[in-house]
Amino acid sequence: MLPNKVSVTVSPSFWETFLAAHTMIRFLGALMIVHAVFPLAGVSVLVLSYVFGAPLGPGGVFAAFSGFLFTPLVTVVGIWSARRANKLAQGPFTYSFDSEGMHTSGATFEQTIKWPPIRRVRQTERFIFIFISPSRAQFIPVKSLIERGALDDLRAIFRQYSDFR
Repeated sequence: MLPNKVSVTVSPSFWETFLAAHTMIRFLGALMIVHAVFPLAGVSVLVLSYVFGAPLGPGGVFAAFSGFLFTPLVTVVGIWSARRANKLAQGPFTYSFDSEGMHTSGATFEQTIKWPPIRRVRQTERFIFIFISPSRAQFIPVKSLIERGALDDLRAIFRQYSDFR
């Protein structure tokens, strides 16, 4: 039997938000290539240095590490600045799902997104991502859903109203 409504309140940590941002990259299709460019540039610096037998030097080391660390550093700065300056980015958040759609609320806002604009819902080992645009998603830690006994009910709602995998 399909539950009428499932609600869960979560307060994701900085680390959970960081992991979710990086986990979500694999669902972004062509944008995933953009996120791969910088690490590939770092690998290229290392490989070219090895192939040509030239020592890296400080500039080469900086270029390689910059390539590897670019996306994580940009993510850290983005999360930090959003949490610091944006009252909407501060938890806890309450997510409720019913036949109408997803209802999200926090200390300073309430929002409803009906099912048709929710493009897809994806579950990983750690998170459920509710995509509200091709490159933007809300996330809920699976751990929070398991602790509250809401995971199976929420999956049933997602299967009924969205593209859930």
